[in-house]
Amino acid sequence: MNFGGSIVINFHLQGENGMSTEKSRMHIEERRIFRYTRADAWEYTISQVDVMEGVEKGNVRCLYFNTPGMHADTIVDSCFLTVSQECIDQIRNVMLNHLDICRYDKIEFPAVLDGFINTFEFAPDKSFSNIITVFNISAFRDGANVAIFGNPPYKGKAVLNLFDEISNILLVHGVSPKYLALDSSASV
Repeated sequence: MNFGGSIVINFHLQGENGMSTEKSRMHIEERRIFRYTRADAWEYTISQVDVMEGVEKGNVRCLYFNTPGMHADTIVDSCFLTVSQECIDQIRNVMLNHLDICRYDKIEFPAVLDGFINTFEFAPDKSFSNIITVFNISAFRDGANVAIFGNPPYKGKAVLNLFDEISNILLVHGVSPKYLALDSSASV
């Protein structure tokens, strides 16, 4: 599902005599700066959150797929929330402050059968975008009793902490936890 695009608005300025004195173009670009997607082990999307800039209303877009009975009769819950530019800037600044984490390309692999696929897209500015896919990222939580293939310090833990910062901003601004859940613990 693509929520990106741009809008071009043409307008005319009229002088005192009612004649058109200047033709101008205003270009408003709609761009996703952050996306989080949770999928099951079979890669069926469970939830997704997009944070957009260049959109006045509905700049946080949330999807949740309730699939009882092995993906039959899927019920889709969606919502569009409007957050302030200040909130968008906070999320962007979190990513810019952790740009090294946003650049990761390979994450350690937790030893979990089934579970979840967590995908994060970071695009704090037009010149940078990266997608990080982590299997069962909740395994990187302190106290999780899961073996991880790789050596500490774990990049997965850094990605998890970055996501926690972003999700806390979204939760404070009204996004339901079910859209931001890492596993089945917050599903509705």
